[in-house]
Amino acid sequence: MSFKLGKISDLATPFTVTVFFLQFLLIVGFLGYGYYMDSSESCINCHSSKEKMAELGYPQFYVTIEEVRKQTGHKTVQCRDCHLGNGRAHDKDKAHKGMLKAIFVNESAEPVERSKVYSKEETELNKIFPIGENTLFELLPKKRENHQVSLHPEVRNILWHDRNPYTFNFDPKIAEKTCGKRGCHQEELKQFRSTTMATNYRQRTMQTWLEPYGPHNCGPSFADLPPEEILKSAEFDFTNTEKIRKEINVSFTTEQAIAKQRLCNVCHAGCVDCHYAPSRERGTHAFIKVPDSLSCMGRGRGNSVCHTGSGHSRRGETYIGKFYSIPQGRKPDIHFTKGIHCVDCHQTGKKGMGDMQRKATCGDCHIEIEKALANSVHRNLTCTACHVTEAGGYQITVWGKGYIGEKPNPFKKYSLYYGIQKPLILMKDQKGKWFPVKIFPHSVSNIKKDVAPTGVKFRWNNGETRDMYAVVGTFQGLPSGNKHLLWLQIEEVAHPFGKARDCKSCHSSIQTSVSTWQYEDIQGAEPFKGGYKIVADEKGLRLKDFWHSEIKVLKGFELSQFASWLYLTDKWFVPGDFSIRFDRKKYKEYERLYKKNLVKLERLKGRFSDKELKTLRQILLHNPEHKF
Repeated sequence: MSFKLGKISDLATPFTVTVFFLQFLLIVGFLGYGYYMDSSESCINCHSSKEKMAELGYPQFYVTIEEVRKQTGHKTVQCRDCHLGNGRAHDKDKAHKGMLKAIFVNESAEPVERSKVYSKEETELNKIFPIGENTLFELLPKKRENHQVSLHPEVRNILWHDRNPYTFNFDPKIAEKTCGKRGCHQEELKQFRSTTMATNYRQRTMQTWLEPYGPHNCGPSFADLPPEEILKSAEFDFTNTEKIRKEINVSFTTEQAIAKQRLCNVCHAGCVDCHYAPSRERGTHAFIKVPDSLSCMGRGRGNSVCHTGSGHSRRGETYIGKFYSIPQGRKPDIHFTKGIHCVDCHQTGKKGMGDMQRKATCGDCHIEIEKALANSVHRNLTCTACHVTEAGGYQITVWGKGYIGEKPNPFKKYSLYYGIQKPLILMKDQKGKWFPVKIFPHSVSNIKKDVAPTGVKFRWNNGETRDMYAVVGTFQGLPSGNKHLLWLQIEEVAHPFGKARDCKSCHSSIQTSVSTWQYEDIQGAEPFKGGYKIVADEKGLRLKDFWHSEIKVLKGFELSQFASWLYLTDKWFVPGDFSIRFDRKKYKEYERLYKKNLVKLERLKGRFSDKELKTLRQILLHNPEHKF
């Protein structure tokens, strides 16, 4: 049959017109119903009425849509765009069904209902708003007793509402309905889901205490998803749990694995962690387009979120200093005092949103000094080798039997040996550059098989990070928890930048660092003090001279559960040459040349401005052979 070109009107029979009209009504009805249900009318009517909110007993939740739009910077945003729920329902319970809200986490790593934390009378405290002088905890819930405001004992952390309320992981499916919905930040979410920050790629690679590359301060991935290129879900996965059980001599239940994994997940970031910024100045719905340093540090939600997380003092923990340092009160990084934020140096990479680059170059600002260094005898030193001189946070980590909240767990992390290690030991990276490291002892008990020493190994051989570890071996003979697996955690220290270290601290045949700390965990023992030395020379890398004040063990605990180092003080030893080789004659020559050039520079004062003189002094310090 030949094809005949006709007109649309030829097909316009009563039947086809009726079908087309019904389809049109169906599509319009479907879209109209979606638009109708997407309304936030009931949310606005209720929450923008002071009288209504007071009548319900929650005056602190009074807010107008105009205030929300001003604070968020989203001029057309509706309540349901972020919180979901039913914006058409007039009944409170129906309206709040499926609504997203902040997740309060207790010490047992379980979500706790906000209504059970506060009474209705505590209206001035029952709001996510900065309260108190200690900025590290200013967003956490508070309790008023005897006219004093203190941290609420039932809440450990707050997580924002783009987290899975069961696993605490960032949930891309929730983000698809909120931040990443069509017409909002769809492309940004797509980018973020492929980044190391979103996928937790490195943490999820750690399958057990021994695989694939040795134990880690954060522990293995107890019940988390396997590493993936693009984040697809926020669930638990118990493949690693089964593997961990085969490595240890004690029971490790699924419930215990979930508790441990939830605490790990608290640290890891989602969209709102970076961009939600409630403040006294801008209010409880304030957002920022570019994350600031407070966002990177968890913005007042405690010392177990984001970069104040489990590694305590890894990377930028001490960038802000003061309340955001461990121990508190340390000086901030010199760059922070000048108004420079983390993202100013750690910019986004090729993947876009959330693809923050670990390595920052000083040459973007200190161009002349970096040139001088590149042409000097010190060209194989990072800037941090001289300008980062101490590391705070954990000084010892012991994994042993204890409690997560009130529930027993074989992998309680006794890590609140809070203190400072200085001056820092220098080691070579994968490319032969010297950089500063934090070296601190670790042990985990009840390992099933004997484990041989490994020597120092890089976790990522291609230079993705400079972090290293050295397994010392397994040891017995302790009162409990045998066998104990010992290792040294050797991590790059990147902050805080400050005044450079003394030249003699490097130009010596032996590198020595001293760690002093105070034990502050509420389990194991009452607070006590201690310390040790780290020595790196041509004979090896070792810890020595452990000391401690009186230890008053709490009822139900044993020393080997939280302080196995007491029995193993001579075991943390790694053979090898860790000395810094240098030519003493050449060192003296450079020292003399530097002093000579400073005298010369003093004579030429009139020919240079103060700024030029300062730059020349800095150049000469980094390269005494510089001609001027």
